[in-house]
Order: sequence, then C-alpha cells, then structure tokens
Amino acid sequence: MVGASGFVGRTLCQVLLDRGYEVVAAARSARHLPPGVRHHSLGDLTGDVDWRGALRGVTHVVYLAARVHVMNDTHPDPLGAYRALNTDTPLALARAAAAAGVKRLVYLSSVKVNGEESGRPLTEQDPPAPTDPYGVSKWEAEQALLNLGVTTGLDVTVLRPPLVYGPGVRANFLQLITAVQRGVPLPLAAVRNCRSMVYVGNLADAIAFTLHSPVTAGKTFFVADGDDLSTPELIRGVAQALGRPPRLWPVPAWMLHAAGRLLRREGMVRRLTGSLQIDTRRLREAGWVPPFTTQAGLAATVAAHANLAPDWAPLGDGRPWALKPRQRAYLRVRHGLERPLAGALLLLLLPVLLLTALIIRLSSPGPVLFTQLRAGRGHQPYTIFKFRTMRLNAPQLSTEDMRLQGISAVTPVGAFLRRTSLDELPQLLNVLRGEMSFVGPRPALMTQHPVLNGRAAAGVDQLPPGITGLAQVTGRDDLSDDEKVRRDATYLRHVDLLTDLLIIRATLRSVLGGRGTY
Repeated sequence: MVGASGFVGRTLCQVLLDRGYEVVAAARSARHLPPGVRHHSLGDLTGDVDWRGALRGVTHVVYLAARVHVMNDTHPDPLGAYRALNTDTPLALARAAAAAGVKRLVYLSSVKVNGEESGRPLTEQDPPAPTDPYGVSKWEAEQALLNLGVTTGLDVTVLRPPLVYGPGVRANFLQLITAVQRGVPLPLAAVRNCRSMVYVGNLADAIAFTLHSPVTAGKTFFVADGDDLSTPELIRGVAQALGRPPRLWPVPAWMLHAAGRLLRREGMVRRLTGSLQIDTRRLREAGWVPPFTTQAGLAATVAAHANLAPDWAPLGDGRPWALKPRQRAYLRVRHGLERPLAGALLLLLLPVLLLTALIIRLSSPGPVLFTQLRAGRGHQPYTIFKFRTMRLNAPQLSTEDMRLQGISAVTPVGAFLRRTSLDELPQLLNVLRGEMSFVGPRPALMTQHPVLNGRAAAGVDQLPPGITGLAQVTGRDDLSDDEKVRRDATYLRHVDLLTDLLIIRATLRSVLGGRGTY
C-alpha cells in the first residue's frame, strides 16, 4: 500500500489486517502506521523509485497517495506538480508491479475527474470533465493505468470517491463540525442541493472488496454511501450527533453567492450550494454493499472529533465495529430461517393470540394492537406491533421516560401481559415481514437520539432489532442510555449462534419466572 499513513490508508490498513491480509506499507516513516503493518522504507515518491524490494512477495497493490486539491495553488507549475505524484508515480509502480507478477492494482482516483457539479447523478459512462490540475492528473492516471493493464495483464481497478469523511477528517468538513459544535448560526437553511459523500469505513470496505472481486478488474467505479444529503440535512445530521440544535438561517442563494464573490470565497460557496451526485449502481451490482449507514458514519466522525465517544466506542480510531465474514454469513442464514419460523409460531400460537386479543378488547376501550414507529436496521423506521398494555391516548413516550415523569398508564391486564411478555408476541409479524429478528438490539423509538447516536457510532445499527436481546434480559428499563448501547455493542461483537441461544435461554427463564423482559 502506498499512502498507508494517510486518512484513508490508516483505516484501510486495519480493515485488511482484520481480514487476514499481510499489509506492506511503502512509506518514508512507520510513525503513523497501525500495529501489524510491515514498513518498507521509501524516499521521495516523485523521484526515481526502485519498487522491486517493496513488491517482493506482494500479490495486490493499493495506491492511495496523492497531491491533494489545493485552493489558490501558488506552485509555478501546478499541473506538473499534480502529475508527478498523482500520475507518473502510480504508473511507474504499476509497471514494476506487472513485472513482479502482481495480480491486482487498485487506484484511488476522485469524482473531480467528472468536474465540480452535476445536474443529475453521474455515472461511469459520463464523459470526464475535470476543471483543475488535480482532476486532470487523476484522469490521466486512470487512462494510463487501465491501458497498461490491457497490455501487461495486470488487473487494474479505479475507484472515484466524492467527499470522504470520518474520524480524523480535516479541511472544510472539520470546520463545519466545529461551527455546529460552537453554535455558530449558518445561513444555509434555504439551500436546495444534493451531494454524495462516502464514509471512510465504507470506502475502505469497497477497496477491500475490489481487491478480490473478479468482476471489478479493468473497470472504473463510483463509490459512495448511497444517502445523498443537502447541505442543511448534513448540518442537521452533525447537530444530532453532537446533541445540539442546528442553528440554520434562511438566506437566499443569490445573497450567498454575492457574499462569496465579495469575500473571495466563491469556490466554497459553490460547494455549499451546488449539487454533485454520483450513481454507485455499477459497484453495487458487482456485489458491494456499504457496511455503514451515513448516520453511523456521521456519529463516528463527530464522536472522534468532539471526544464524545464513551467506553463502548468500538475501535480506537473511532470506526464503528465491522461484522466479521463469519458473522455476516451467520446473520444471512439466520434471516432466511427466521421468517418461516415466525410464520409457524404465529399459526401455533393463534389460540393464545386470539384469546389475548379478546381479553384486551373486553377489559378496556381502544384497539387490540399497539403500533408505533421504531428504528430498524440502519435506523430505517418501521411499524412495530405489540398487544396494547396502556390506556387509550397514553403519551407517546418510552416506558422509562414515563416512569421518570411519574406517569402510570398501564392497564391491569397490560401489567399481566408485560410481566409474562405476552405483549411481545405480535412482533412475530415484524419478524415475518423481515423487519425484526428474534434476537437483537432493543427496538428504539425514533426520538431516542442518545441511544440511536450511540448505536450508530458503535455500528450496532447494522443489526435488525430483536424481540429479545442482551440488554432486554439484563436490565432493560433499569439501564442508562450508555449502558444500553454498551450491551448492544457487546452483542454486536459476539453475535453468533451460541450467543443467540444463551440469550433465548435467559429470556425463557425470565418469562417463566414471571419477571418479563422489561
């Protein structure tokens, strides 16, 4: 890997180490390399580099190093400076890699190959339109590397990311987080744009995917989270992760552009108000799925910047926990088995369900079922089903919030249903619909932002919510928000068949003992 000590490189090193790769970093210094990475010392990359030692025994090459985009560049030959590191060096490395028998080279390019703005989502088939020396150098490198791959047999894959964010991000994104954290009023409420972004954890996963995928050789791919945001939506997401209200003022776009011209910040205003969207369908059709949601990425980014990560934070660099391949395989198999099992249980328990519904109907006015929006996998809202245990028109609050406020809305029948956990049985419908699992994190309200943000930062939102779970059987409403997230994160790290069976056993003991799981 070239560029292993950089923003993307540090995350990618850890991802590859976790997946069993031996990683060799060709760099001047080993100072910023993660533990476990083997360092191969190199001098100035723009000079005459002998790559043979670095490539000895290497099967795959990732080139991340770049002279990044510089505002108001004062270099006497900007294009030449960009070409030296962004074009000439990776091409020389690719020639040496092909001669050394390397199988695959992944080159990290940029969406700037296609320009600065778009009126619609760009695809890989759109003609390149770089507007600055940085974009030109990346486009020239893409062409030269792909052509070299054709002539030498080296499998070359090019990735074009948009704005990359994550723990340790700098420049404009860091300034935005700082402004929101300090409560600075931002005159961007009236902006109506849409921009693609990619979380560094998703980008690292995509690079790892293209390293071994046979269908990505010789191709160029856009890569992004998939949730394009407007500037106001991004600010609200950052504010939510910080636990602060967004201070957005509506100012017409023409006034923002006039101010940009006056203050010589036209480029910054264009990026804040303009749209730049990419279509990642090609990479997804190749089989790649981003492991982290945008909300998870923002939460981890903000937590790392603001030192908000509590002791359940999953990794030292702030990245959410990524499921291991065996865990992903287990969850796929589990999901395939749960739906028919839920259908069978609904039929088996039909007499109990009908009798419970009749008792609820006769004992208090109101519907039999209680429905409410909850946060599902990726914090996507879904409607949860439960037997109604509260009086009609009870406040839409969590059980613990009502308890803290001294509100008692549970009916006598509802108390029995909760104590025996019979009120949870209709959630079998949610399992049948694929919205829940038998075991998983507790279904959180969409308004429980501390829990949702904590889960996103820890990566827990990769899992579907469960009828029961570790937090449910070990405290539930008696736990603080941080403790709930800590136990959810513990389950995420250890999710497998044995863990699920132990939780189900604990659930049955709790139910049969008359304690319920709340």
